[in-house]
Amino acid sequence: MRLEQVEDKGTLIILTPERFTASNPEHVALAEVVHATLEQAGLMRPLQAQP
Repeated sequence: MRLEQVEDKGTLIILTPERFTASNPEHVALAEVVHATLEQAGLMRPLQAQP
């Protein structure tokens, strides 16, 4: 995993060096762990439109 700053937009989280696929069980397991971690941190809230 690596993190990259994207100008003034935020941070890009890169989980795998290869293309992420739902057919790869390792990718699916990683996605579940990352989703749970981001959810616990409060980062999985729905996006809100800016007024």
